[in-house]
Amino acid sequence: MIMMPAIRKIYARDPDEQHRASSTLELLFDLVYVIAVAAAASGLHHRLLEHDFSGFLTFIVAFFILWNAWTSFTWFASEYDPNDWYYRLSVMLQMFGSLMIAANINQFFEQGLTWIGVTGYAIMRLASCSQWWRVYQHVEGHQQVAGRSIIGLLTLQSIWIIWLFLPTSIQMPALLLFIAAELLMPVWARVAQSNNWHPKHIAERYGLLTIIVLGEGVLGVSNSIQYFLVNSDAATSTMILLGSSLVALVFSLWWLYFTIPFDIILDKERRRYDLFLFGYGHFFVFASLAALGSALNLVTDARADTMTHSISEIYAMNLLMIMLLTFLMILTLLRALMCRKSSHNSLAIIIAAIIIGISGLAVYQGLPITYGIWLSVLAPISMTWYFSQDNKKWQNKI
Repeated sequence: MIMMPAIRKIYARDPDEQHRASSTLELLFDLVYVIAVAAAASGLHHRLLEHDFSGFLTFIVAFFILWNAWTSFTWFASEYDPNDWYYRLSVMLQMFGSLMIAANINQFFEQGLTWIGVTGYAIMRLASCSQWWRVYQHVEGHQQVAGRSIIGLLTLQSIWIIWLFLPTSIQMPALLLFIAAELLMPVWARVAQSNNWHPKHIAERYGLLTIIVLGEGVLGVSNSIQYFLVNSDAATSTMILLGSSLVALVFSLWWLYFTIPFDIILDKERRRYDLFLFGYGHFFVFASLAALGSALNLVTDARADTMTHSISEIYAMNLLMIMLLTFLMILTLLRALMCRKSSHNSLAIIIAAIIIGISGLAVYQGLPITYGIWLSVLAPISMTWYFSQDNKKWQNKI
């Protein structure tokens, strides 16, 4: 008779644990969201090609769906993560549910949320509830957060299943109401216990997802280079100049984000509301970055569209600069709210906004979009310099 190994007792992770890094299981889980983020960005790109700006709202809702699923897994893994056979099988089910959500994101812009996405969420949440039940049974002092999490997850999932059968006319208003409930549930669940997460581990996890989202920008650069490679009419110099400008922009955004030491800020200035400020604030960071990746693809479309001229360089540049400014403003605001020692926030974003405005105006006046993008790279570079100066001052005082 084959005996299954026993399910061992689960323990809360030490929030001060040294050398805490993302596990290979977490990295495997993240691969699902490479697909999901690409699907959301691609849907927005196609809407922008059609000059349909309502696609932004659809994109925000789609991105919330995939971000919310990733967040639920990430925070639990930072707090507990027993890494036994039962937990690994549970994560496997969560990955399968996430893949169903990613499949729904592919069709979200045409059909909206369907039974595929709702079923994916149900699978994820049932697996998550089984882990919260272990916490409820084994972790002293965590019964309230575990019990509320189970009740909240099961209630929300029941509501989403009911939503599938609502009349089409009220599905969208109900969807926005349910999203608000999704945001409030973790706040309610963690009233009594909200400080068990590991600050450096959480910062690393969010940094890794930032890189995944930046991958949309890398994909946009790759699409641009590929187009010019297969188009014999395009000059090699055009490919090199445009491709390098897009790479420089993506690279400067990566540099800027990781200039902000979120791990140190979370560790040294740890406050109860950081869990929600950092976690929820990053939704807008991720969404704006993914939207910027869609705009990068428009740059290639503008250069390639020599027949119909439906996508002009001015149109592509304006959208790219709007997305760039949005990301920079959100990141600056998040930095200002989280780090009480930060300064130069207003000056940095004002200078960046001026540079972005000049870049867009230059293209409007006839400058090729390639040079306009090169000019806009100075915006994140200038912010990186200011933020680095701040870091040197306050980190030396720690």
